[in-house]
Amino acid sequence: MSAKARSAAKIPYVGLILLILIVLLIVAFVLENQEVVSVNFLGWLMPKLPVSLYMLLSLLIGMVVGPFFSLYAYLKNYRGLNSNRFS
Repeated sequence: MSAKARSAAKIPYVGLILLILIVLLIVAFVLENQEVVSVNFLGWLMPKLPVSLYMLLSLLIGMVVGPFFSLYAYLKNYRGLNSNRFS
């Protein structure tokens, strides 16, 4: 087996190890942040939930909404570059 084939065979293991590490970190975060809180946001009183759940929901919302802002900025810049080219 060549050295290139051996290094390519190790890559799935690295990804698996990273995935397990991330899952363990998330589990540790959730277990350490079990205090129940209520959030008052713009006059809306949210239900009492663990801090970890609010943090993970905020992360997920940011991961969903963030790419849309990036796409908007990219398209705005792309259109600006094209309009300047033909002026």
